[in-house]
Amino acid sequence: MNRMVSSSRRGYVLLLALFVLALAAAAMAGVCRMSLEKAVQAGRAEADLRRRWAVLSCRAVLLPKAEDILRGGTNSVAEVRRSVRLNGHSITLVFGDEQAKANVNMLYAQSGLSGAEHEVRAIVATAGGGVPVELRPIPGRGKSFGTPDAADDDPPAFESFAQVLGQTSPQQLLAIRRTASSLTSSMTCWGDGSLNLRRASNESVRAILAGHLAAGEISRLLHAREKNPKAQIEEFLDGLDLPPARRDPVENLLTDDSSCHSLWIIDDSGARIEYDLAFAEGGVVTLFSW
Repeated sequence: MNRMVSSSRRGYVLLLALFVLALAAAAMAGVCRMSLEKAVQAGRAEADLRRRWAVLSCRAVLLPKAEDILRGGTNSVAEVRRSVRLNGHSITLVFGDEQAKANVNMLYAQSGLSGAEHEVRAIVATAGGGVPVELRPIPGRGKSFGTPDAADDDPPAFESFAQVLGQTSPQQLLAIRRTASSLTSSMTCWGDGSLNLRRASNESVRAILAGHLAAGEISRLLHAREKNPKAQIEEFLDGLDLPPARRDPVENLLTDDSSCHSLWIIDDSGARIEYDLAFAEGGVVTLFSW
């Protein structure tokens, strides 16, 4: 009888020991899982911090130099791309001259909603299409945009690409298409509306001047620019032999100097791609992130 009781007690102790070991193993597994999660979170936080410092550094140092970088390019273009490695990340920088692009606010002020949409569709079609065109101006804005008597209380009707191209992704906006240019190199919502004739694409020139010059006159202007890209704007217009009533509005739309620039910062960490966009004009910087 005593032997049976002793054997029963030993069996109970063994079961209790196994139960305690199972509890300890489960607790240790939980602790390990929590530690692993915290390590992953810490790694993500560190990577995010490094990315933000990289973006801030690029923006602070390089955005003010956008004009110099554009001038240093081999061709007179509205966009210049550079690739760098920073903090272990592959970063693509896209410097832009916003006054070398067709300004949707100017198109809207000149031609109304239907006219602006027509020109935007023409730019998108030339770039290869594939993105939605949906102009959604802010009501009551932008009717006097770009005019000498523009009121301070009449801000632009379009303040982002989302108001023009719907939910088009940054990848689509920046994609090099069959014309070897992107949508962002021919279209903008920023700047004062004047067009830098030295850098603007043919599509941008046609869009901005369509309401003032005939198609043949625009073609002659573009041909003259191709033959002598360093000529002054006055020389190009002299070749069109326009009367003052037609020449003055065209001359007011064109410039050979720019004061609004942009910088896309595309950060490819391998796990994901993040996009940051900054516009600088008159000391004011506008920021977007995706």
